[in-house]
Amino acid sequence: MHQHAGHSDDHPHRQLEGIEEPLDAANQSLSDALRASFRILKGIMMVLVLLYLFSNVRRIESHEQALLLRLGRLTETVYDAGVVWAFPFPIDEIVPLPTRQSNDLPIDSHTFGRRPDEIGKPLTFISRGMEGLNPALDGALLTADTGLVHTRWKVTYKFDDVRSYASQIVGRDVEAAKQLIRFLVETVGIHVAAEYTAEEMIRTRVEDVQNEMKARVNDRLTELKSGVVVTRVEMFEPTPPIPIRGAFDGTQQAENAKQKRIEDAQQQRTKLLNESAGAAFPRVIRLLDQIDKGGNDPSVGVLRKKLDQLLEKEVEGDAGRLIKDAGAYLSVVVGRMQGDVELYRTLLPEYERNAPLLIGRLWEETRQQIFAGAGVTKFYRPPDCQIRLHVPFDPEQARLEEERRLHKKEFDPATLRPERWVPVGPESE
Repeated sequence: MHQHAGHSDDHPHRQLEGIEEPLDAANQSLSDALRASFRILKGIMMVLVLLYLFSNVRRIESHEQALLLRLGRLTETVYDAGVVWAFPFPIDEIVPLPTRQSNDLPIDSHTFGRRPDEIGKPLTFISRGMEGLNPALDGALLTADTGLVHTRWKVTYKFDDVRSYASQIVGRDVEAAKQLIRFLVETVGIHVAAEYTAEEMIRTRVEDVQNEMKARVNDRLTELKSGVVVTRVEMFEPTPPIPIRGAFDGTQQAENAKQKRIEDAQQQRTKLLNESAGAAFPRVIRLLDQIDKGGNDPSVGVLRKKLDQLLEKEVEGDAGRLIKDAGAYLSVVVGRMQGDVELYRTLLPEYERNAPLLIGRLWEETRQQIFAGAGVTKFYRPPDCQIRLHVPFDPEQARLEEERRLHKKEFDPATLRPERWVPVGPESE
């Protein structure tokens, strides 16, 4: 063993362990390059790992909400606006949806197909003669009066419950909602149109049709728990088939002319009633209608009293003037009658004392008044000559003369006199 330990240093085994051969310059450069490449590769791998870990970072806009799918299954998490981080795909998937904004969806399923030269033209500039419809291109709705109506729809919708939408509707974007709404509008439109006439759908009840469409589509969306709600349904360019549009418009023009005449008649009626009774005419007409409908009902008497008060105090216009003139004439006649009564009571004692003398005096006063009147022709007759005067009395002529004076507003109660009135008493002086 001592001999073995005392072997010289030039033993081959010892030489292999203790000698490190130096590298030449080329090998040294290659070694350094490999070491640098490995370090760069490690850095790139670290960066790639970090990028992968943060690859599922999304920014959710203010008009969006986002759902989280983990291993393909919908989680309970719903993200609002902000930055969202999740595990990289395929572990997690973030699905953003525009739930905070209204979305518009045009639907042309129920309108006629436009040819290339008709695109962009208004309906009034499209004409096809008597050409029929092409079922492969033209859509239409059958109305309650067995008419056809072409129309375009514009549906405004939004997501009311994004999680219900993602769990109940197949699809992870708005396309599934569009397809569902388009299908419902096409189906519901058939049922709604069957309850309205063509005239109502095109002109008179457009808003009712739109509201009915919106309500029924929302009912179906609620039944499906779709998480989608329709906020507005609009009809655009509702029209009958192009070949009969001219005839349809002609009927509408006739209806418009009829309505115009009715409105003109109503205005003329209002004008005449205002001229006749003033602003109180609606109440007068209402009371008259109630009286006519009342028949023999005891309440009719109360209504008549109200009508009399209304005519005396509030009615204006021609009727008001006539009523006031009649009241003034009544006052004049009553006053004269009262004067005649007072004169009769005054003259009665004188008549009882000496009737011939009173009669002679009154006759003399009357004759003097007649002779002094304007337009009186005086003539003398021989003692033995008899003269007969025929003075016809025509009531119809008197009525016509009275109407003429009233029409020309020549009515003056102070100038009225009873027929064949003989002035007596103080008034004749």
